[in-house]
Amino acid sequence: MQVSDDVLCLGFVDGGVNPRTSIVLGGYQLEDNLLQFDIARSRLGFSSTLLGRQTTCSNFNFTT
Repeated sequence: MQVSDDVLCLGFVDGGVNPRTSIVLGGYQLEDNLLQFDIARSRLGFSSTLLGRQTTCSNFNFTT
C-alpha cells in the first residue's frame, strides 16, 4: 500500500512455530530489492533499490 510518494507499507505474516507453506512478502513493494535471511539470528534484512545501481533483480550478479 502506498502511503505517500516516497513511503510504501509492507505487511508481515507470522507463520507460526511450524509453518507448512511459503508466503509472498510485498511482491510489488520489494520489486528490485534484495532480502537477506539470517536464519541463525532470526533476522531479515532489506537492500536499497537496485535501480540506483543501474541493475534489477533479473540481471543482478549474485556471485560477486
